[in-house]
Amino acid sequence: MNKQAIWFIVNPISGGKNAHQTIVKLIDNQLDKKIYQPVVRYTEYAGHATKIAAEGVENGVEIIVAIGGDGTVNEVGKALIHTKTSLGIIPTGSGNGLARELGIPMKAADAIASLNTPITKIIDVCKVNDIPFFCTAGVGFDAHCAEVFSRKKGRGMLNYVKVGFNEFWKYKPLRCVFAAENYEVFSVTFGNASQFGNNAYITPTAKIDDGLIDCTIVHQPSAFQAMDLISKLFNGNILSSNLTENYQGTKFKLSCEDNFLIHYDGEPMRLSTNELTISILEKCLKVMI
Repeated sequence: MNKQAIWFIVNPISGGKNAHQTIVKLIDNQLDKKIYQPVVRYTEYAGHATKIAAEGVENGVEIIVAIGGDGTVNEVGKALIHTKTSLGIIPTGSGNGLARELGIPMKAADAIASLNTPITKIIDVCKVNDIPFFCTAGVGFDAHCAEVFSRKKGRGMLNYVKVGFNEFWKYKPLRCVFAAENYEVFSVTFGNASQFGNNAYITPTAKIDDGLIDCTIVHQPSAFQAMDLISKLFNGNILSSNLTENYQGTKFKLSCEDNFLIHYDGEPMRLSTNELTISILEKCLKVMI
């Protein structure tokens, strides 16, 4: 019986000091070697995971597993779009949005064990201009916080909350044009999946395989209203707030006066354009759940 090739792409920075070494040992101990022939590869720079994953596809590897946070998952996953190779995830990041959406265990040992009895699902992928995202992308306060957070040394949910609290008092609403109407918004989020990560459900009605993009617009809250919004965000009830608007579609356009700062799957990026087109690629990525 021929063993199935499976590559593990490890972000050695994600999860804290030496976390990747523990996970590699777990792979060696828990992965069923009667089924799989594992190869472990390490990323060395931003974008390296995409290059490694593309190499795996060219070599006919059937499963490529991202070990890291949402940024690593995005890098690996975008190389697998419209291929026969399945994406697996062992989550070690701060949010782990796609892993949570797919029901992948948060404990590395359990996530590895689940690969021994694989179930494959085919999901949609969305794009903001030409940039693929699997969970969410957007502009406004969330993109601003992602950019500030990316410059901090500390990771994790607590540090992100600190950034959000500090930046809330300084942030001014974003002026933009959406659906041919002028808006001043706190944030605009486009969801392929229902959450940012950490079970923060910003587009709670989104389904990852329904061929639709969900959009949640949040208007500028007061400090008191912000606390209520946070509660609703984690309870999955943010659309019940009178500060939100929700839309569904297969394409959205957004523009503003200045070039956009966006976030996609938690990663910030300053674009050289003031126009966004959010589109969807239906059923184009195989994932292990």
